[in-house]
Amino acid sequence: MSEQDEAPAKFYKYRSMANAEVIKWVERIVLHNELYFAAAKTFNDPFDLRPIFSLDAPKTTQIKEFERLSRKFEPGLNREQRRTQAKEVVKNSLGRKTIKTTEEGIQREQARLITEDVGVYCVSATCDDILMWSHYGDYHRGICLEFDGHTKLMAHAQKVQYSQKRIPIKTYSDGTEASMTKALLTKSLQWAYEDEWRLINYIKGPGTVEFRPENLTGILLGALVSPDTVMKIKEWVAARSHPLDIYQASLSKTDYALSIKKREI
Repeated sequence: MSEQDEAPAKFYKYRSMANAEVIKWVERIVLHNELYFAAAKTFNDPFDLRPIFSLDAPKTTQIKEFERLSRKFEPGLNREQRRTQAKEVVKNSLGRKTIKTTEEGIQREQARLITEDVGVYCVSATCDDILMWSHYGDYHRGICLEFDGHTKLMAHAQKVQYSQKRIPIKTYSDGTEASMTKALLTKSLQWAYEDEWRLINYIKGPGTVEFRPENLTGILLGALVSPDTVMKIKEWVAARSHPLDIYQASLSKTDYALSIKKREI
């Protein structure tokens, strides 16, 4: 993480409290210390975590890649045989057709892995964005969870970059993992207001991850929060082993802005 992308002191997760199903998910966070890492295929942005692939590479790189594949699928060949075979594949027209077929297969598999097998938990560095409350906080009737940004869990959060251009994953590149991470952390400029950071789990994929109860430090109540939601939050706070700060969002009387202040419940 660069100095420019130094993690904020707090991270925030906007949540709806509109029905029993979403309340159950929030309860898993507040009372059971569980975060759910989602699969990309569930995201609301059709571009998100659906990168494009770049197949540009010099012949020497393509040869090395086919040698690698040969070691995997034809273990009986020695090193010289693998290299000769790889050169022939890259050189002749049938080989180029094989390359194209293999490349397409690699792309399909990489795309599937990203959309189905990578788990992502999204948080924001801001808690007072009007659009975020509208889009993810049930039109200001929901809540926003506050996490300590200086914990072992959040130390892995990576800042999302916003761009007009899509970032390709270089299929043949020696830095494929780096280019993949960059692609998974880039979104359209139209989403820049989210000020998003991401926890990405390549190993376990989608599913729940436990965190220490003290990592959750507060709950913000939306400006239009209902008495029922306030009562539910009060019950959760009383049942927790670690205390939480409670905040109330309110509409500014002079600006199109939200004011966030501590409150008792």
